[in-house]
Amino acid sequence: MPRSVASAQQKVLSLLLRKGAHTEYGNRFGFSNISNYSEYSDKVPLTTYDDIEPYIERLKKGEHNLLWPSKIHNFAISAGTTGRGKHIPLSEERLRSDQRFMRKVIISYLSQKPNLLYFFMGSHVSLPGNIERLDPKSNIRLGEISAYLAKLSPGWLSLFQVRSTHTMIREEWTEKFDRTLEIAVQSDVRKIVAIPSWALRFFQRALEITGKKHIREIWPNLRLLICGGEALNTYRPHFNQLLEGLDMDFIENYGASESYFAFSDDLKRTDLRLIVDNGVFYEWIPMPKNHKDNLQEQKPVPTWEVEKGIPYSLVVSCNSGLWRYMINDVVEFTDTEQPRINVVGRVSEVFDRFGEAVESHEAQSALEKSAEECNATFSVFTMGGLIDPEIKAPRHYWFIQWVKKPADPDRFTRLLDENLQEINRHYHNRRRSMGIHPPVTLNMTKKAMYGWREIHQALHAQTKMPRIIEDTDKITDMIRLCRESDKSFEGRCTGEDPTKGKSYSTITENEE
Repeated sequence: MPRSVASAQQKVLSLLLRKGAHTEYGNRFGFSNISNYSEYSDKVPLTTYDDIEPYIERLKKGEHNLLWPSKIHNFAISAGTTGRGKHIPLSEERLRSDQRFMRKVIISYLSQKPNLLYFFMGSHVSLPGNIERLDPKSNIRLGEISAYLAKLSPGWLSLFQVRSTHTMIREEWTEKFDRTLEIAVQSDVRKIVAIPSWALRFFQRALEITGKKHIREIWPNLRLLICGGEALNTYRPHFNQLLEGLDMDFIENYGASESYFAFSDDLKRTDLRLIVDNGVFYEWIPMPKNHKDNLQEQKPVPTWEVEKGIPYSLVVSCNSGLWRYMINDVVEFTDTEQPRINVVGRVSEVFDRFGEAVESHEAQSALEKSAEECNATFSVFTMGGLIDPEIKAPRHYWFIQWVKKPADPDRFTRLLDENLQEINRHYHNRRRSMGIHPPVTLNMTKKAMYGWREIHQALHAQTKMPRIIEDTDKITDMIRLCRESDKSFEGRCTGEDPTKGKSYSTITENEE
């Protein structure tokens, strides 16, 4: 950790501005004439994806030197439908920064658990995403950041992997998951790297196919789970139950398609160490939910001016050509001298309990389309998610107040599931992998709605039902109230992969 946060961050900003000075974006905002943060803040506007999308589309057509002084062939898919959504540019410098971040994670762990021989003996499991071509004729690749990191992993690491990560990034998810699990249950697995929902599913399927009652009977030497992309604390009680009897360590990474930002460097703590010297310059907008309608007009502060206990939304400039780019996450600092953070939510209405990042407008669109297809109409809805106590797996629950109910609740629920997958890539991927199980729809009668509001809301003239319910107890109460008030209506869909087809081709081994 650098001794001075200010000097480390100012050095990062200086290097970024020097690299970006002669790009189209740098020329537009006079990077060559900016010498400090104050000038940078005054001259360069805060940006969203909509602001930079025209540059992204030009980059995908082969133009270069637009946002960063190199040709960009790789893009990380941040959100949206397969083949659509946000495509974040990945420069070679950015990928090297991600590699350095992962080395910091491993070095930090080994400094706390210095048995190097034990760590590298046995087998490792990872479940990266995949990389696909934009279209069969294009040299532009789209993929999840985990897949790019897997592709860049050193060759010697493959000696310890259950399966080659270079093979897995080309595979369809179900095939990848099943093949990896088949080999893993016959191996001495000691480390697993996966997002929490997929790790949970991996453990559950391992018990199912082996007939064992405890994970320790399958992998007695399992010691480490490295995860990110979802809140680890949501899953920790279930991991503790499944992994009972094992001396487990958990490392949580906080990052996004835009970059990696922080990780749990202390196994005794739940907050995360912010990395301030790895190609990312941070700014922080205080009290973002108070200004979410005009967030882009607010004045951020640099990392050396933040305060503990205040919610901030994150703004990043980084070595892939993102300049003052606004991230939707809300963060609070637990330490400002050696910066440590907790991620406490999202600025806008986003349901992201299991890494699905479903925005409220996406839920609305999927619901409207499904209702129209079923000749049904609704007035109010809210949604939530929890780990279903019966199947011990994540599931979404939709609470809908009907004006005209669909004649077939199960068909409606299946269509809702399919339509949301079409709209949101993260949900699509988690449903394909069964990281999230099929949803349930319930009739939120007026009796159920008002009963819930009396319990959980301070009622007044402007009180509205939230679009998204986060708290497990509140979701459980709504399920109970809906079932008590209308036992005749409950929709469920079955089947592990209702989505068919792909919109662009997966890279083949020969193409590499």
